[in-house]
Amino acid sequence: MSKISRYLNEHLLGEVTTSTAVRKQFSHDASMIGFTPEIVAHPKVTNDIRKILRFTHQLAEKGHPISITARGAGTDVTGAATGSGIVINTVAHMNEVIEYDPKKRLVHVQPGVNFGSLQTALKLQGCFIPSFPDSVEYSTIGGAVANNASGRYSGQRGAIEESVEQLEVVLANGDVLQTSRLSKKELNQKKGLQTLEGEIYRTIDNLIEDNRELIEQSISSDTIDNSGYPPIRKVKEKNGSFDLAPLFVGSQGTLGVISEMILKVDFYNNNEILLAIVVRDKNSLVDLLDDLKSINPETLEVFAGGLLERAHKNGKQYGGILSEDAGIDTSAGLILCSFQDFNERVRKRKLKKALKAVSKFGGAFEVADKRDRVRELAALRGIPYSALHTEEKAGVVSPLFRGVYIPSDRFEDFCGALAKLEKSLRLELPYSGFASDGVYSFWPQMSLQTAADKQKLLKLYDAFAALVYEYKGSVVAESGEGRIKTPFIAKQMDEDVANLYQNIRKIFDEHGTLNTGVKQPNELRQVVARLRTGYDGADFSHHTAAN
Repeated sequence: MSKISRYLNEHLLGEVTTSTAVRKQFSHDASMIGFTPEIVAHPKVTNDIRKILRFTHQLAEKGHPISITARGAGTDVTGAATGSGIVINTVAHMNEVIEYDPKKRLVHVQPGVNFGSLQTALKLQGCFIPSFPDSVEYSTIGGAVANNASGRYSGQRGAIEESVEQLEVVLANGDVLQTSRLSKKELNQKKGLQTLEGEIYRTIDNLIEDNRELIEQSISSDTIDNSGYPPIRKVKEKNGSFDLAPLFVGSQGTLGVISEMILKVDFYNNNEILLAIVVRDKNSLVDLLDDLKSINPETLEVFAGGLLERAHKNGKQYGGILSEDAGIDTSAGLILCSFQDFNERVRKRKLKKALKAVSKFGGAFEVADKRDRVRELAALRGIPYSALHTEEKAGVVSPLFRGVYIPSDRFEDFCGALAKLEKSLRLELPYSGFASDGVYSFWPQMSLQTAADKQKLLKLYDAFAALVYEYKGSVVAESGEGRIKTPFIAKQMDEDVANLYQNIRKIFDEHGTLNTGVKQPNELRQVVARLRTGYDGADFSHHTAAN
C-alpha cells in the first residue's frame, strides 16, 4: 500500500498517509465494530476525490479492488464510517460553507462542515435545517445526508432528505454527477451520454419501469425505513420528471461520494413554548400522546418512567415537576411538547388545547415561554444519558437499539410484547423517542467486556428486531443499516426487494469498491469477527452526551 499512497500523494492537493497512528485513529466509528484502513486520504478539493476513485476503479478492473469509505466525524453507530481499504476523510479540508442565498433559502456546503456549527450559523439568519440527530454537535452535514438523519422535528420535515436540493457526487469511476430534477427531454439527453452517468440514467430508468409494481406495492412510503434504497420510489415522478438525488441520501457512501451539496432551509422561530408533562398512569400515556399529536406541535418527545427513576437514583436533580419535593409518580413517563409557530396567538391556542388534554388524562405539568427557562426545561432531553451513562459497573448501552420505528397504532401493543421479552430476559429496555413520527430509542444496559457478553447482546438484538418487524416497524428509521444491522434486516426483507436493492448498487458500483460490506448481505459471524475488543461505548457516549 505504500506504493499506492506515494502515487496518490504525487497527484493530490491533499494528504495521503499510511501512518500507523492515523490509521488507528480512523479504525472505528461510534459503532461496536472496526476495521483498520490501509490508507487515510485527506482530500482538499473534489478533484482529489475524483483521482482516488478513478485510480481504485482502474485497479478493480484489473482484479485488485480496494474499498473506499467516505467519512465525516465518525459518529455513525452502524459501522458505515470505517473500512479496511482507503478512508476518505472530508473533515480535514472539505469543510467550507460555500454560499448562502437568503432569497432562495439555499445553503451550498461541503460534506465536512460540522452540522451543529452550520445550524448555529443558519439560526443567526433566522433559518435552520429541520433535521436534528443526537450527534448534531459532533457530526458532519455530509454524514447526515449519507444517513438520511432525522431527529426531533415532526413528520417527514425532520428527515434531511426533505432538505436536499442538489448534490455533487463522485461516481465509482471518478466521474462527477450533479443531480437535479430533470424533465422528460432533459432525461433523454442524459440517457444519450456515453459515460457512466448516461449508463446510470438509462439503467435506473429501465429498472424503475420493470419493477414499478414491486416498488409501488412493497416499498411503503408509510413506513420509516432506511434499509436498502427505498428512495427509489421518489426518483421518477408520475409526470416523468427524474432526479437521482433521493437515491444518494441515506446510501451511506455505497453509490458514490458526495463532494458538495445544496440544501433548502426552513424559517426558524426563536419564540418557543415548551410544555413538560409528567404522566402518572401508563394506560393514559398513549391516549394523551394521540391527543397532543392532533394539535400539531413542533416536537413531541416522550421518556419512559424507568429512565426518570434511574436518573433520580443516579442523583440527577431537575427541579420543578421532577423534583423530589414535588412527590409526583413518574412511573408512566415524561412528555415534552413544543410550539414554535410564528404567530403568538397560534402558539397560545395550541398550548391551551394541550393543557385541556392534560387535565383530561391527569398529570403534572410545567410551561416555559421565556428563552432562558425554555433552555432549562429542554435539559430534560438529557434524561437518558443521566440515567444510563453514569456508573461503569452498570454496563454499556449499545447504540444498536437507536432509531426504531413503531407505527402509532401498534405502539401500545408493541410495548406489551416488549415487556414480556424484558421479563423473559431479566433485562430492562426503557425507551425515549419522538411520538410524532413513531421513532424511538431503547436503552438496555449490559456488560460487554467478554466475547460471550457480546454474543448475548446480538441474540437480544435478534429477538428485539424480530419483535419490531412483527409489529410492522423498522429498526433503521434514523440512519442506514451500515454493516452491523444487515444480518438481522436480511431475515425480514422481501427477497424481490432485496434483489432490487442489490441491482441498484451494481448499477452504480460494478466492481463493488464503494464502502464494501455496507448495505450488503452479511452473515452474523462476519459481524462478530469485527466486534471491537474492549468496546465500552465511550465513543458513542461522547458523540451524544451534549444532546
